[in-house]
Amino acid sequence: MIIGIDPGVKGGMALLTPGGEVVETISFDGMKEKELAFAFSTWKDITSPSAPPEVWLEKVGYIRGDGGKGSFTFGRIAGLLAGLSWGCGWEPKYVYPMMWQSALGCLTGGNKNVSKARAQQLFPTLTITHATADALLLAEFGRRVFGGRGK
Repeated sequence: MIIGIDPGVKGGMALLTPGGEVVETISFDGMKEKELAFAFSTWKDITSPSAPPEVWLEKVGYIRGDGGKGSFTFGRIAGLLAGLSWGCGWEPKYVYPMMWQSALGCLTGGNKNVSKARAQQLFPTLTITHATADALLLAEFGRRVFGGRGK
């Protein structure tokens, strides 16, 4: 299994099989910390302890113009997501946006509609949202580029 995580209050996560089938997507929009922890716990229950999932977490930093409060909140959520991964026994692999976007042909330049459109192309039967598009693409990046090996 492969998990892609787009950190942030309006991010999300996606769980894919090694064959590329979408098991589930979750939007973080409006979720409380307790609900995030429950989501990770649920996914831990449906993945194999003998073959833990690969977790691809977007490597993020300060966003110019976000301000102190926004930056603090963003960093806190990103840290919480990494901590929840580690708590499940899953070592997150960090990937820069430019790396996964380039590999999947969707350099966004900050325009989320670009990644949403690409995710819709790759997963045509799903309803793609801004919250889940990047998470799906991060998981697909890990699946395609590293073949489920997480190097």
